[in-house]
Amino acid sequence: MRNKLFIAAERVTGADEFERYLEIARQRDLGLEIQEFYLPDLMWGDWQPRLDAYKRLLQDFQGDLSIHNAFLSIDHLGLDPKVLEFTRKRYDFIFMIAKELGCKFIVSHFTWNPFATDIRLHRWQEAEIKFWDRYINIAEKEGFVLVGENTAEPRPEIIKPIIDTLNSERFKFILDVGHVNLHSQVPLEDWLTTFGHDLVYMHANNNYKNYDSHSSIFKGSINFDYLFKMLDKLDIAPTITTEIYGDGLLESLDYLQEKIKTSLAYQKHNYP
Repeated sequence: MRNKLFIAAERVTGADEFERYLEIARQRDLGLEIQEFYLPDLMWGDWQPRLDAYKRLLQDFQGDLSIHNAFLSIDHLGLDPKVLEFTRKRYDFIFMIAKELGCKFIVSHFTWNPFATDIRLHRWQEAEIKFWDRYINIAEKEGFVLVGENTAEPRPEIIKPIIDTLNSERFKFILDVGHVNLHSQVPLEDWLTTFGHDLVYMHANNNYKNYDSHSSIFKGSINFDYLFKMLDKLDIAPTITTEIYGDGLLESLDYLQEKIKTSLAYQKHNYP
């Protein structure tokens, strides 16, 4: 793994916009998370020219790549076979794109329902485990690492049994710190402690607990200095990807690159 800091090409609607993120990644020696292909209009439309454009732009890119999986209108439970079939078609498409572009990570969401409590929570966890087993087999064959992301889950214990039961080096956890700040009353420290070394990827942005604004590291209530202290304490060095809209991206990259450079955990795990 060459890069420990990635930049997410967010809200991109074409190869021309993608080039701006690509140039930043090249200048700063970063990895790149591709996010455009989960859009339904592209997936169900004429996607081949877009894929060809990405291949052309990335042909001399030396950094690592990840891709965000589909997450709109999906379901893993299988209560409606047609919905499950639709979900699998969308995922199969993303896995195909990931292979074509040479991506290492595939970032995915779970489909937790806030009404899934007690026995229903256990059944939901079992359904997630069953759903992902097929894709772990694909990941083993193709060399992907699948990372499941927290979205609106209020507690890490909702997701942890899924990671533990799957027990695969090809299926790990991605912590979205902005989602924790917005949706969870559990301290960020507890999320880090719960997942430990299963936490291999992180989305970094900030907010003020009122909206998933994907703001600069410096515009929100998350204390990133404390976050890095906890990573050092727990000896965790996840790949970090910025998910920052609009202003604040470059200042956030400056901060994160410096913190990674001076982090004991990242130095121990051979970065840079």
